[in-house]
Amino acid sequence: MFESLSFTKRYILALTIIACLSTLAFFNLSKLLSIQSNDAKLVNISGTQKIDAREIAFFAIYYKISKLKLKIIEMEDNHKKLTSLDMSKELSTLYYGREVNLDKKVKKYLYYAKAFYVNRDGEAQNYVLKNSENLINDLEKAVSLYLKEAQANTNKLQKIELFILILTLTTLLFEALFIFMPANKRINKRTNDLIREKEFSNAVIESSTNAIITLDSDLRIRTFNKEAEEIFKYTKDEMLNKPLFKKIIPSNYNILNSKNIKEVREIEAIDKNGQKFPIRISFGTSGENKEIAIVANIQDITKERLNDKILEKQSKFAALGEMIAIIAHQWRQPLAQLSFNCMYIRKKTKDPEISKEALDNEEIIQFMSKTITNFQDFYKKTDNTVFNPIVSIEQALKIVDSILRLNQVQLKKEVDSKIKIYGNSNSLAHIVLSIIQNSIDIIKLNEIENPFITITLKDTKEYIFLRITDNAGGINVNPIEDIFEPFNSKKEKASTGIGLYMSRMIIKNQFKGKIEASNIKNGAQFTILLPH
Repeated sequence: MFESLSFTKRYILALTIIACLSTLAFFNLSKLLSIQSNDAKLVNISGTQKIDAREIAFFAIYYKISKLKLKIIEMEDNHKKLTSLDMSKELSTLYYGREVNLDKKVKKYLYYAKAFYVNRDGEAQNYVLKNSENLINDLEKAVSLYLKEAQANTNKLQKIELFILILTLTTLLFEALFIFMPANKRINKRTNDLIREKEFSNAVIESSTNAIITLDSDLRIRTFNKEAEEIFKYTKDEMLNKPLFKKIIPSNYNILNSKNIKEVREIEAIDKNGQKFPIRISFGTSGENKEIAIVANIQDITKERLNDKILEKQSKFAALGEMIAIIAHQWRQPLAQLSFNCMYIRKKTKDPEISKEALDNEEIIQFMSKTITNFQDFYKKTDNTVFNPIVSIEQALKIVDSILRLNQVQLKKEVDSKIKIYGNSNSLAHIVLSIIQNSIDIIKLNEIENPFITITLKDTKEYIFLRITDNAGGINVNPIEDIFEPFNSKKEKASTGIGLYMSRMIIKNQFKGKIEASNIKNGAQFTILLPH
């Protein structure tokens, strides 16, 4: 009969039994607390009777009439309370039986106490003093009986509570054996079957290096794998069963009605932080699951674009170096010829003004030749060597010397280093040049008065410490570490946004050091730490 009941009916029956037992336990506990409270009051009142009897005798001896009156009233009220309540057989015998008759003794004691209070009767005083101790002993018996009955009541209710507990535990045991265990076996079997059915498809989706997002016909997200969480910074709980696809892929085309739905596109996506980034996306349709209308396969191509930019910049450097080498080759001979002609004119002429002009021209030609050599050395591909960072600083300053003078930027150098490091001196020169050029660009943009750039180089116990500071107004990026992220340029002019990113990569990977940026008063500060 029990087996024929459905799981729901069994469950309701089990809950009903537990609810009934819990209710019974609650009422029993409430009754226990109520009885304990009442018993405690009775014990307290009966104990007070003893104190009142003793104090009445004390106040009668010392004629403390006002206090005596109060104690008589108190003892009389308490006696009325105790005798008005239902009593057990033992208490009734104590209060009204022939052997003790406590009720009669208390009333007689109070009678003589009142007589002394009203008339100052010596006979009444003697009675009170003579019978106080006997009365107190009898009151002590009442207190003992009240305590005994209180304990008996408590024990009785505790036994009932124990019986309810045992009955509850027994009921739970039978419910576990005949309701929950069979139901749990069926649920586990069905769950395992469903898990095995989905394990294969979930493993493929979750292990994919691309973000997989499935949509139903209303464009609500039904699948959002781990890679999608990594790329878009949303959790599954935030995205599942919500029409948020166009929030992360704000494309202008209609996915469901697109004729070329399987076409691979490169567009911009938006993550939870509002950051835009490039993705490669393609769509497919699901023929097996009718609830799934669209399957989006998404690939984050930020690093791919970054690598393209880095390669492009590196190729530009290489092309620029080749172009400067060609210019140097083409200009060397004409410049040498011009320098020789100036020397020849100085030897032949007697005119001091022409001689001076020829000498000035020679200096200009030498400056042009030196400038070409500086640029050629800077963009020339070099191997890793052991060098002092001063070499890289001087190399970079040769390139920007004329730009600093043109923009009236004061250069302050505090360079003192004796330690050499291993690496590419041109790479470190490029980093110094990139930071200085950024400072010059901001100085020009903000029209800074009395601009300056300070370069500090010194040796510490663990690092060679290189710091470049300016007074161009500081870095307006929050958090400031983002300035080293790719495509984070805030310049108004065209910029790749990867100069500082490449600088960080070079410092980290080639020199095993680190670069940090911070704002100081009226300017920015870049600190480079190069291990010995």
